[in-house]
Amino acid sequence: MRENARIVTFDSYYDPMLAHVICARLKANGVPCYIADEHMLWAKPYFNEALGGVKLRVFENDFKKCREILAEEMDLRENDAKTDSEINIDNITCDYCGSNNVRYGLATEIRFHWPSLLVSLFAGFPCYFRSAWHCFNCYRDFD
Repeated sequence: MRENARIVTFDSYYDPMLAHVICARLKANGVPCYIADEHMLWAKPYFNEALGGVKLRVFENDFKKCREILAEEMDLRENDAKTDSEINIDNITCDYCGSNNVRYGLATEIRFHWPSLLVSLFAGFPCYFRSAWHCFNCYRDFD
C-alpha cells in the first residue's frame, strides 16, 4: 500500500520547532511523516524565506486524516483557551498590520541598544541582541 503512494507536502512552517510538535502529534496518532529542509535551515537560517520554511511531508492517502487530527486538536485547544483565565498570547497583534502571527524573541531590526553598544566596543565588531515581538506577515519588530 505504501510503496506506490505519493509523498506530498502537508504544510510549511517557518518555525522548525512548531513543525516538530505537529509531526510528533501526527506520529502519535499513527500517521507516518517526516520533516524536509530542516537541516538546511539550521545551517543557514537566512535561507528560510527562499526555501519556503521546513515542510511536513506525509503520504497522499493520509492527507485527509492529518487534517482531521489537527482540526480535532485545534477544537480541544480552543475549548481550553475559553475556560482558561491566564494571559493569552494569541491576543497579541502586530502594531503595524494587526496580524496575530507574531513571536517574541531576538529582534531582526537593528536599533540602538546600550548592552549591544558596550559589547560591540569591547569585541571590536557589532553585536546586536535586543528582544522584541516579530511579525511574520509584515516582517517588522515591535515592543
